[in-house]
Amino acid sequence: MGWSLGANDTGNIFGAAVETRMLKFKKAALIAAIFITLGAVFEGSGPSNTLGRLGSVDALGGAFTVALAAALTITLIVRIGIPVSTSQTIVGAIIGWNLFTGRLTDYSSLITIASSWVMAFVLSASIAAILFHLVKPIINRSRTHLLVQDLMIRYALIVVGAFGAYSLGANNIANVVGVFVPVSPFKDLVLSSKITISGLQQLYLLGALSIVVGIYTYSHKVMRTVGKDLFHLSPITALVALSAEAIVLFIFASRGLYNILLNSGLPTIPLVPVSSTQVIVGAVVGIGLAKGGKNIRYNILGRISLAWIAAPVLAALISFILLFIIQNVFEQKVYQDTRYIFDRKSITKISEEGFDISCLSTVNGRTFTTEREIYQELSAQRSLGRDEIIRIIRLAEIHRLKVDYDKLMATGMDKSFSTAQLARLEAINERTYNHKWQLDADLAQEQEFEYYEEAASEREKNHNQILEGKLNILYRAFAIEDKSKKR
Repeated sequence: MGWSLGANDTGNIFGAAVETRMLKFKKAALIAAIFITLGAVFEGSGPSNTLGRLGSVDALGGAFTVALAAALTITLIVRIGIPVSTSQTIVGAIIGWNLFTGRLTDYSSLITIASSWVMAFVLSASIAAILFHLVKPIINRSRTHLLVQDLMIRYALIVVGAFGAYSLGANNIANVVGVFVPVSPFKDLVLSSKITISGLQQLYLLGALSIVVGIYTYSHKVMRTVGKDLFHLSPITALVALSAEAIVLFIFASRGLYNILLNSGLPTIPLVPVSSTQVIVGAVVGIGLAKGGKNIRYNILGRISLAWIAAPVLAALISFILLFIIQNVFEQKVYQDTRYIFDRKSITKISEEGFDISCLSTVNGRTFTTEREIYQELSAQRSLGRDEIIRIIRLAEIHRLKVDYDKLMATGMDKSFSTAQLARLEAINERTYNHKWQLDADLAQEQEFEYYEEAASEREKNHNQILEGKLNILYRAFAIEDKSKKR
């Protein structure tokens, strides 16, 4: 998957610069390799929470298969020289996993991700058009010698390209290794009393190195499509396109910018992995339209647009087929067996949440193994909405947990929690639970673990998202494997 991203998305960063001969391929590849790696390792997974809510792959065999399906899809399309989005292929592959395992796809997360792709394209085109109109009169009035001007543009391409590569690594590393985060096999490496490389950082480093291999082995062909075939760019317009892309990638990747907007009471930009392919194509189209739109090769744009639609659909199909093969031919576990029980405890909790339990007559007292089975039963009554059914399913889910405070401290996961939160976890050490909501209720006695049931403001929604991430860490760390379950 990382090789595919390196082969595909480096063209989005430096394709225009290389094809306008402002930078040699080897120099562009080196800059991209260094800064993508830095962005991936130091910024971590980037905006991956929404991607995780779309579908949390809970078995190593499943994560491997989902990533493989996305990578194969990218490889097939890249081989014909068309840039394709790693964001879209991994989303398609995750949906394929949801379909195979009977899990329900979170449509709100899917809409957030898909709308961000459209928003990124339009924003990139707008920024590129504005920058073009700002830069053009400055260049026309400049009395700088052409050789000096050429040198300045080269340096600017290097600086802006490095910034764009860093943002790409921070934003898109989630597409490469995000599905492996819940099931990562890497353990923390303690090099000294002050230096520890976490399992997560090892995972990001492995993903970054695979991206570098992709950059050096296959990215040159894709650079040609973005940098030359779609629209003939001059050195100046290449710089404008790259600047617009770098700005947009940063906007969708920066937690700092998100917090500034949040604290200022301004509308926030969703932190989700965006398609660098769509961003750079949007920038090129914006420049083309600013110049009158005459030189845009709409047939190439049409081919790229078709790949955007075909990629997630193809990835979902390949993912579904591969999951069947991996599970039934190679006998690997591609998802964890989960039970959903509508017993006295879960029914009482559902009632306390304000649901009319008379709607549960067809499921009361029964045990289910997939979310889709429950959804089919409850949706037939037409008295519950999709979001309400999903909430009921979450309350009925059996997820056995045992609080292990020592494990949390020993593995370094305690760094994700405040002092007050750790004190609460220590207070309930070794308690066991059958449902996630039981642990949530115990934790909620500490104010910092309280959840806004009806989050109205952006600040409350942000608090809930951060809390969900922390709770997911605890669910994975404290999970008790049920050895009685057999496929």
